[in-house]
Amino acid sequence: MKKQLMILAAALATSGCVTQEQFDKVMATQRPPSAAEKAAIVSAARDYFVDPYSIRDAEISSVVRLNDQGLEAVCVKASAKNRMGGYAGRTSTSVRLFKGKPMSTLENAPACAMPQMRYQRFRELENLRNILN
Repeated sequence: MKKQLMILAAALATSGCVTQEQFDKVMATQRPPSAAEKAAIVSAARDYFVDPYSIRDAEISSVVRLNDQGLEAVCVKASAKNRMGGYAGRTSTSVRLFKGKPMSTLENAPACAMPQMRYQRFRELENLRNILN
């Protein structure tokens, strides 16, 4: 029984590993985000930022395909006010997309910091602050 638990633990520990070859394959699928994807992320930002109307210095990465069933990911880097009302600096958030629609987010995802990831200015997200003016 102890041996079976050790084998199960080892299998679970290694199941999340990604080889360099797999990573390179995902990075090769990079494409610019569409206007519809950007609009969906801007709309969803109201749910995952504490103060979405304070966003500044926003960038969005290229979209990468994670599988052939429609799962993709895009990274958003931005600075926004935290719960204390102050700016804490830029954070990166990975947004999982399923068929172009945001499904979940992961703050400070390691892939967002990879040098292979290409970024561009995300003015649409920064423009949320104009809604209140």
